[in-house]
Amino acid sequence: MPTSSTDAIVLLKDEHHQIRALFREFQKSGTTRARKGRLVDQMIELLTVHTYIENEVMYPEVRTLLP
Repeated sequence: MPTSSTDAIVLLKDEHHQIRALFREFQKSGTTRARKGRLVDQMIELLTVHTYIENEVMYPEVRTLLP
């Protein structure tokens, strides 16, 4: 089922919060190398989904609204 642009905005905002939290955790001192690797994997996954939603849902919708 296609995602509506409103649903996409909610998802993108939530992903912004998740990604910021991951970056903050990554920057904490004492985080082990293994943990940092898992955090980077999570960041990449979230950013990949984020980019897909923007490119496949948001941008096409915006293009239809522009003159």
